Amino acid sequence: MSTLASINLISSDLLSGMPTLLGQANEWLPVWVTPLYAIALGLATGIAVTFLFFAGLTLLSLIPAIGNFADDNRRGNAASLALSAIIAVVLCSKYAAAVESYGQMLYAPLIVISVILGYATVYGAWSRTRKEWGLILSEGPVPYLLTVIAILTIGGAACFFKVDQPKRFIEAIPQVNLLNNGIKTVPIKVPAAETGTPADKAPFVSRPQDYDLQSLSEVVIESDKAVILAGATIDDLTNPPFRMEAGDRHVYRWKDGDKPPLPLDPTELHIQNRELNEATVTLTLTSIPKVPEMSRALAMGGMVFLFIAFVVAFRQGAPRVWALGLSTAKNEMSQLLYLILLGLGIFGVVIFAIMPFNTLGNDIRMFKDSTVTLLMILAMLQALWSASTAVNQEIEGRTALTVLSKPVSRRSFILGKYAGIAMSLAVMFTIISAVILVLMAYKPIYEARESAKGLPIWEIGFDEVWATLPVLGLYFMQTLIIAAIAVAFATRLTLLPNFVLCFVVYVIGNLTQMMILATEDEIPLVGFVGKLVAVIVPNLEIFNVQNAVDIGNQIPWTYLAGAFNYFLFFSVAIWMLAMVMFEDRDLA
Repeated sequence: MSTLASINLISSDLLSGMPTLLGQANEWLPVWVTPLYAIALGLATGIAVTFLFFAGLTLLSLIPAIGNFADDNRRGNAASLALSAIIAVVLCSKYAAAVESYGQMLYAPLIVISVILGYATVYGAWSRTRKEWGLILSEGPVPYLLTVIAILTIGGAACFFKVDQPKRFIEAIPQVNLLNNGIKTVPIKVPAAETGTPADKAPFVSRPQDYDLQSLSEVVIESDKAVILAGATIDDLTNPPFRMEAGDRHVYRWKDGDKPPLPLDPTELHIQNRELNEATVTLTLTSIPKVPEMSRALAMGGMVFLFIAFVVAFRQGAPRVWALGLSTAKNEMSQLLYLILLGLGIFGVVIFAIMPFNTLGNDIRMFKDSTVTLLMILAMLQALWSASTAVNQEIEGRTALTVLSKPVSRRSFILGKYAGIAMSLAVMFTIISAVILVLMAYKPIYEARESAKGLPIWEIGFDEVWATLPVLGLYFMQTLIIAAIAVAFATRLTLLPNFVLCFVVYVIGNLTQMMILATEDEIPLVGFVGKLVAVIVPNLEIFNVQNAVDIGNQIPWTYLAGAFNYFLFFSVAIWMLAMVMFEDRDLA
């Protein structure tokens, strides 16, 4: 009764404040839609890159030698793996080796990305793929995911008229540094004047450079001697001479409206050395986008490209597993329970968005924690149900025997069922996550209004959206691990015992670290048993970042990469266990 009363109170407060809220829309709406506009541009760029990439491969497929190359499955796999190895070497040497700390965490994710790109490239240039693009984009979970992407892209782009200077976001796209951090350090040597020459009579030495002031977001100028910077002519009023003493360091930022004392034409830079020893003037030029958030928006667009590449690689490279997964995903997504859980998730997220948590400034963190936890619980319930219906019931109902009578191995059967369950979970996660992210962009505005504060800047909403993405990724991986365990148990158990065992694994998995710490000072046998349980049961605390979310810490992407390593290898181990359990299962 109290819950119902709380919901009614929230609804009445919302309705009573609706006229005022709408009347002030011109103030708060731009703050809300600007992050969505930036995300839309990033997604649109990802869609454009995806289209151009696969359009190029489609044109290559018209050449018979290339288009028919993958007709031989062994030859296609060999070429895909060879290309994947080349891409992996390039990516790992460029990114993993360049990271000073925890760079080793990036190797497995980069190798997986390389395999996806290798298979997508080889099979994207296959003549059969050219003919099946309509099917690829319209079957199974793909259209649902593409619809979510299209809604976010079109809806966000349609808000451009409420965005302050929307053109600057578009201009920032080519300024994004895809291959480096955009920081360039240029030491400039300036010879000393001849002995006996007065400092004011020292010559201005030409030191032409290569920079574009219009694309620089920050310029740092340092000098170890007293020097004067000037353009081609000393009397140029647009770029007057600028004096620096030894040890001076000057910082100029575009966002602060600073104008660095450098000529617009880099070839006209002249420097006067006013001392008797050689001077070194160091320019540190930073060319990150003038709208820095566009770098992260383009990363979201990169996720779109990887998604389509994964679909092409999976569907064309493993057609039997894909077909089984597709059938499973369709069946599970048509179930009433799936629709109920999806509806509950969306409804719960909306309620959490308008519900005051009364945390004295921490409502955003509570909203993030509550929504992602709700999403994970609903997805795990769906995973347990799907494992029972897709695996156990088909085994008990002899349907699996019919499927295996075709040229489908038991290995492909289990992998296909797991893939289908993962597809249905991905759709649920994507739809509810999209609602979470849209409302997350609005939550800082809502909290400011509730606490009678001034409107926040739009960057706060964008930062909250970006900080939520790795949390969603970690919870999705945790859900997939529980789904893999449920599929393994479903080869032998029905729904109820499977649910109980998975619940036990989930509880113990989130207490693994506590068990290890609690048994450190115990007798050796107790400590051994505790550590043995920690090895057998997945350490789900790796994916549980509730404490970090509660105190407002950003989840590093290197941590996400490390969690992916654990997810990948543990999933393979569970799949091998499922194969052992299913291999000698009597299906007759």
